[in-house]
Amino acid sequence: MDYIGNKCPVCEKFFHADDDIVVCPDCGTPHHRECYEAVGHCHNERLHTQGYDYTEDSEENVNSNVIICRSCGKENDKNAFFCKYCAAPLAKEEQNQSQAFNNASAGPGAAGPFANPFMDPMGGIAGDTDMGDGVTAGEMAKYVKQNTPYFMRVFNNIKEFNRSRFNFCSAIFAGGYLLYRKMYKIGAILTAVQAAMMILSVYIRIRYASVYEDIASQYANSASITQMFNYFSNLASADLFVLYLPSIMSVAMLVMRIVIGITANRMYFKHCKQQITLVKSQVKDGGNPDTVLQTKGGVNMPLAISLLVANLLISYLPSIISGIF
Repeated sequence: MDYIGNKCPVCEKFFHADDDIVVCPDCGTPHHRECYEAVGHCHNERLHTQGYDYTEDSEENVNSNVIICRSCGKENDKNAFFCKYCAAPLAKEEQNQSQAFNNASAGPGAAGPFANPFMDPMGGIAGDTDMGDGVTAGEMAKYVKQNTPYFMRVFNNIKEFNRSRFNFCSAIFAGGYLLYRKMYKIGAILTAVQAAMMILSVYIRIRYASVYEDIASQYANSASITQMFNYFSNLASADLFVLYLPSIMSVAMLVMRIVIGITANRMYFKHCKQQITLVKSQVKDGGNPDTVLQTKGGVNMPLAISLLVANLLISYLPSIISGIF
């Protein structure tokens, strides 16, 4: 039985993940080892003759206003979704799943509830680690929510060693990825630039389709490279501009994606700290900033899906129009 989050009947303190717990062999009541040794016997020894058996449901000393993290054993507000100390999920089903994953992956001899950092929602980073600007790693995890193991390790490397990783998702989806991660200002600007370049490229290919057809026909009928060279030499400047502009914009978009892939994690790290600091300053006295962080953070999935559909429509627009006309 997992006793983390239950109370020792002697000192009435919650069991934590690193506590030394002994269990009564007669009724199964858990104690801190020092508490058991101080009393010299089971706290419920008087009930043994009545056939008492310890169960979690028999404990009546649990505060209904708090929920106990089964990873670190500390108290949290009952409305919180993640532990404010270690950022582990507080829903019992999710806690059990996390525990099962770690037990299966850690192997024999592993210590701690999250011995494998890839299964740890904090990525092996302690929840109280200072991430700068008065923000802790636990607060960062509450705000990030999705894919916290990856981001916790990346953020810690940025803070400690000024090293980041290339973010392939941001490179592929560019501004759309930033909007997905709720970096709305910079995401909107980059998405608008990306959309404008795509639309302009599509417009040129549709508007000057005859130019591309002539070039394709000339290429098919040319007997040598010299003939093609002479053909291009005789093209008007406007036709050359039309010919090369889509390729130039494609290269520009590729460069933009690479730059975003390099800088996205650093931008997100800075964004998270700014938003967490803002939330903490705006929460009124008596409010729970942890709950606000979990509702403000995370990702915007509907927006991401909408952008993906729009991107596909723009990309296939020339084929759709040519099929119609």
